[in-house]
Amino acid sequence: MKCHNGKKEFRCEECGKECLSKKLLKRHMGSHSEDRPFQCDICSRKFKRSYEVTKHKKIHKGEKNHVCDVCGYATMHKACLETHQKRHLREYMFKCDVCGKGFFSSFEFREHKNIHTGEKPYMCDICGKAYTSKNSLMAHKKTHEPDAKPTEKVHECKMCSKSFKYRKSLLVHVKSHAGEKFLCDFCGKAFSTKDTLKLHRRNHTGEKSNVCNVCGKAFSVLYTLKVHQLIHTGEKPHTCDQCGKAFTQRSTLVVHKRSHTGQKPYQCHICNKTFVSRTLLNLHLRSHGDHAYYKHSYSVVN
Repeated sequence: MKCHNGKKEFRCEECGKECLSKKLLKRHMGSHSEDRPFQCDICSRKFKRSYEVTKHKKIHKGEKNHVCDVCGYATMHKACLETHQKRHLREYMFKCDVCGKGFFSSFEFREHKNIHTGEKPYMCDICGKAYTSKNSLMAHKKTHEPDAKPTEKVHECKMCSKSFKYRKSLLVHVKSHAGEKFLCDFCGKAFSTKDTLKLHRRNHTGEKSNVCNVCGKAFSVLYTLKVHQLIHTGEKPHTCDQCGKAFTQRSTLVVHKRSHTGQKPYQCHICNKTFVSRTLLNLHLRSHGDHAYYKHSYSVVN
């Protein structure tokens, strides 16, 4: 211990770091110890401090009280919500030509288009119910778990089958369907524009009007055809201004440029490790076990 400007300072004997109180020094000393006395009684993961295990257990409880009023995204942490909301202020890489909604990843964009086409590629292998998004399927499958609470309410959108744990999230989402008045004569589903209905009807008729003039492969969506045709032309319109490497899609270029900047915007909520792309993050999440696949077990950081 020593004095500096009349204040007592406590020095760590391991690294020399100085702390303003004995309590802070004790907390710091824990960083040098491998002892983790606090254990999660659900997944057995161990922690050095009691508040860390308390915070961690919220992952298992699924307490997501902070809801984005723009898109309905829900999270357990206020800081994660604030980080998420900044995304709405940035430039979108993908934009839906049907409703104008923007997205930062091709995966989100593809899943969103399922709402317009009515396609439900994610099917439950237990009961056969299908969903437009992977997250909706995962939320549904929890209802089949042995320890699932029978009284737990899942709020499902009647227009697209997307489900939400909180009614507030559902109400925000439902606004995206406002004004839908074009009805499908096959299934009765409603859409906001005639073009959206036309895309949806192809699921019933099997029509794929966008045909590649090189190989004859057909697509129901024009955008998908345009991306496909780049394979034949070899065109790579998106070039890196740092090294000159070219790519067929802008999203691939965006991920590549992070190798120059060192930016790793995708962060794991469990261990805080960061990654350049969501694909790498998803691979990493497997190391944490099944609980890592809870909806939004990651965040996008600046």
